[in-house]
Amino acid sequence: MRERHHMKVRLLLSPLTQGAYFEDAIDVAQAEYLALYPEREIETEQAGPLVFLNVDAREADFQRLARLSFVQAIFRECDAGLAVVNQSPSFELPEQFVTGAKYRGKTNELVTQLAINVGLTFCDNDGQRTLSLLDPMAGRGTTLLWAARYGLDAFGIDYDPKALAHVQRHVKKQAKLHRIKHKETKGSVGTFRRKGHGRFLQYQFGQRVVRLISGDARQADELLQRKRHDLIVTDLPYGVQHRTPGGTRNPLETLDVCAPVWRDCLRPGGAMVLIFNAYQPKRSQLVRPFIDCGLQVEEFTAPHRLSESIVRDLAVFTRPR
Repeated sequence: MRERHHMKVRLLLSPLTQGAYFEDAIDVAQAEYLALYPEREIETEQAGPLVFLNVDAREADFQRLARLSFVQAIFRECDAGLAVVNQSPSFELPEQFVTGAKYRGKTNELVTQLAINVGLTFCDNDGQRTLSLLDPMAGRGTTLLWAARYGLDAFGIDYDPKALAHVQRHVKKQAKLHRIKHKETKGSVGTFRRKGHGRFLQYQFGQRVVRLISGDARQADELLQRKRHDLIVTDLPYGVQHRTPGGTRNPLETLDVCAPVWRDCLRPGGAMVLIFNAYQPKRSQLVRPFIDCGLQVEEFTAPHRLSESIVRDLAVFTRPR
């Protein structure tokens, strides 16, 4: 039986999903929706080139639905047929903050958004404070800037010291173009000095903080000075074009060390989402070090083929209270 005040709505899949999830776009969209609303029914409808997910919803759901990575528009049924639901996702920064920078190895922005949505779903949050996100392999900050758009504080670590200069150029450009007031701060953390590690770049947009630190993900707890976070979201090296900080193409060696460190960076009740290549490592291999250090694996998968050598997927963990 449907809850009172539910209505039938249609979620139009964005054409951008084809570039993010390829032939598996519908399956990924269904997985994302069901992660948020596991008890609700869902059906797929195709009208020419348009694909809809038809679901039950309440008005209180509309902003959350508008923030789904695959949604281009929301329609509700009415006497005249379909009417567009005028609901903005209400992000706090312009879209170009996450889409404006293009570089080799960047995770598709929709995949990053998917990971954040799933992480927020599994995170035990009382809604009484601003949540904090950590990306311990932050690259050039896509996840951090997405987090700021969502109204989260964001902290990241990247092994490449050049990442700070890239993020600085990007934020400076976008803030100027969109006339976004912000405060920039530079500094260093503790006694880290080797290879430029320990240097940080921080931005404050209103009440939101974004900090990127140059350093090794295996030392995340020290670089963050023991600060705990509600979410950890990161895109692991795919083992094809990318190398880990240890110089290997196999991320397992790094993850064995990172797992207990990242667990300590996660608040009890927090959630961790890892984007990985399902070919290397296998899911069973990936989850092992995180289970061994006390995290719980959640039942979520969203596999989609990226290339002949990469099937991208997400693994979700939570830290019990």
